[in-house]
Amino acid sequence: MTVEFTDVLPYLLLWTALGAAVFPDGRRVGTTLIALSLAAAVVAGIVAWAGLAVLALYSGACLAAVRPQFSAVLRTLAWGTVLFLALALATHQIPWIQNVLVLDSVSVSALAADYTLYWNYDKGFAGVVLYAVCVQPQPGAEWKRAIVATAVVALLAMIAVGVPATAAEFVLWDPKWPGILAVWVPANLFLTCVAEETFFRGLVQRQLGGAFRGRVPAPALAALLVAAVAFGVAHVAGGATYVLLATLAGIGYGAAYHLTGRVEASILVHFTLNLAHLVLFTYPFAA
Repeated sequence: MTVEFTDVLPYLLLWTALGAAVFPDGRRVGTTLIALSLAAAVVAGIVAWAGLAVLALYSGACLAAVRPQFSAVLRTLAWGTVLFLALALATHQIPWIQNVLVLDSVSVSALAADYTLYWNYDKGFAGVVLYAVCVQPQPGAEWKRAIVATAVVALLAMIAVGVPATAAEFVLWDPKWPGILAVWVPANLFLTCVAEETFFRGLVQRQLGGAFRGRVPAPALAALLVAAVAFGVAHVAGGATYVLLATLAGIGYGAAYHLTGRVEASILVHFTLNLAHLVLFTYPFAA
């Protein structure tokens, strides 16, 4: 399926904004790029004017939630709005945002069920803004240690999820180099992994870790497990097996975040696991 440049431009600007937000001095550039992405999305017909109002409300709530000069009541109200709209955007409940259909019931391989792919602007926007405003800046990390920890956790996560997934025949061994990579990689990395890890690890796990401190034994571990279970439950539409596998994966993503203090580590582990699923096993699952 051919995607027009006018449809691609809002996503390119959004992903560039994400790259700028990684650096402490790039937040102003990132903010400008997010605004340009929104304008391009309106022009392309991806976001209607009512949808623009919702995304503006979400962005404003993110900004208000992290302002220490605001009252506790206002910040609590802002966090509630952030959580509500983040979930609504991630689950495509806002009717004024039309995500771009990229693949329509294609067969990735002979053994796999048909696969449909949307570039989800709503979910991607929610993740990028949450990352840029509510997660950044993050503590500095010793990068050599962080890279090693991320690589080790990624390998262990692939084993921990891949073995039970194949044992349950949820997926089958099916190594390949699929032709959908060019459209799948940016969608999965920048729209799915960034949004989900920013929410479940950068927000839920981090906030719970602080809230549990002094109240429960091993607060960091408790926060990791609660965030992983919440991540698993978020995949309930795929059935009980999928919930279990997603929970196991969530433990791996949470471990990467815990060991490095950086949400980028959990994003990379998440993407690596998803890429291994696509390249080595039936995708999205066995037919």
